[in-house]
Amino acid sequence: MMTVNAAPISKSGLQKVEADVIRVSKDVIELITSGMYLSPVTIFREYLQNSADAIDSARAQGLIGSDESGRASIVIDHASRSLMIRDEGAGIPSSQAVQVLVAIGGSPKRGSAARGFRGVGRLSGLAYCRELEFRTKAAGEATVSTVTWDCRLLRGRLADGTFSGDVRRIISEAVSVKSTSTDDLDEHFFEVHMRDVARHRNDMLLNEQLISRYLGQVGPVSFDPAFSSSPINDHLKKHGAYVPPVTLIVQGEPVHRPYRDRIPVPGTPFAFSIDAIELLEFADVDGQVGAVGWLGHHEYVRSIPTALGIRGLRARVGDVQIGEGNLFEDVYRESRFNGWTVGEIHVLDRRIVPNARRDNFEVNHHSYNLLAQIGPVTARI
Repeated sequence: MMTVNAAPISKSGLQKVEADVIRVSKDVIELITSGMYLSPVTIFREYLQNSADAIDSARAQGLIGSDESGRASIVIDHASRSLMIRDEGAGIPSSQAVQVLVAIGGSPKRGSAARGFRGVGRLSGLAYCRELEFRTKAAGEATVSTVTWDCRLLRGRLADGTFSGDVRRIISEAVSVKSTSTDDLDEHFFEVHMRDVARHRNDMLLNEQLISRYLGQVGPVSFDPAFSSSPINDHLKKHGAYVPPVTLIVQGEPVHRPYRDRIPVPGTPFAFSIDAIELLEFADVDGQVGAVGWLGHHEYVRSIPTALGIRGLRARVGDVQIGEGNLFEDVYRESRFNGWTVGEIHVLDRRIVPNARRDNFEVNHHSYNLLAQIGPVTARI
């Protein structure tokens, strides 16, 4: 007969399971990598989100100016099928680097104002390359810490039905660490290196045009200089929703949000024009400002072409997009009218929480309260 270790029976007759009985399977690694996200290109959002948090930390520590944007870059080497994502954020102190970079979950960001807080986005690249390497350095230190994941070995263990080890064992086998010295005490950075990147449709993980287009829509980057965005930025600043955008460079080219006053429609002689900006406010359940936003008004003569990258009412938290342009389709009387909409809603209420995949919000009465207020806005459209 099978027995289970348990604590003494309580007055209610219920027993507590002892901690040493609980086993966390290796399969959890697959769930938080390839099983977590709908598209491989999503990993760039996760890494850029972490870069934005690191840049905020550098700003808070006085390593960069309070109004300075901070820089992140993506460099692709097509010949070696590798890429590097680097930011000039605060970096991780050498005393904490290994502990942080091999952890699954348990992020120290939880409870803070940081965008990421579950501690799994950093590992999203594991499913898509042969080797995933993290390099980091904190200001004032002479040590560069390197943590390298052998993704091929990791996937082999996941596929091996005879391997009975748990998460800790598989990580200890797949991860190696190294420390090197540097003379530049002032430097601070974090780098992600992906080597021998897997091929996907359109080779999307090494396609700089696709990556730039995607991050321009979802990342915390600045509006295009050709867009009259001053009223929007002033509105966000007024309500504490403005964060200095990340200066993102992909393969040597700056990346901006795709909104512009006038946008040529590809393959046609026509252009789409945003003629006016309407500013929005939404109250939380306590009557305080829980979200702010804007609508870009146009002629409303046709649905907006998807190719422009601006279609749909979009949601952002910490200036990172949640979900896609169709997130609020169900709030419209007819979902097709979301395709006539240009605009963003920036969520301020911390009780409206993005789900783990960041493709929607967790369901609670705070998120329902926001949806109820969006309804009259979409009805007008």
